[in-house]
Amino acid sequence: MKAIRCRYCPQLLLTPESRARGYGPVCGRKNGLLPPPTPRRSRQPTPVTAVTTPDVHPDQTAIPVQPTLPEE
Repeated sequence: MKAIRCRYCPQLLLTPESRARGYGPVCGRKNGLLPPPTPRRSRQPTPVTAVTTPDVHPDQTAIPVQPTLPEE
């Protein structure tokens, strides 16, 4: 396997794609020969449905806490 160097810099080309092009990804982006990488996007959150019980109204924002006394 012959060591092929980039035509724009002394970097060795290791991947078959880079060797076929004749330049690496850094020089390709720097010279406008390769498109910029696409940004990563997060997955859409799964929709969460509100759980309502007969004791909780849809407009209620807090749950009343009833203190429990320790049994003696």
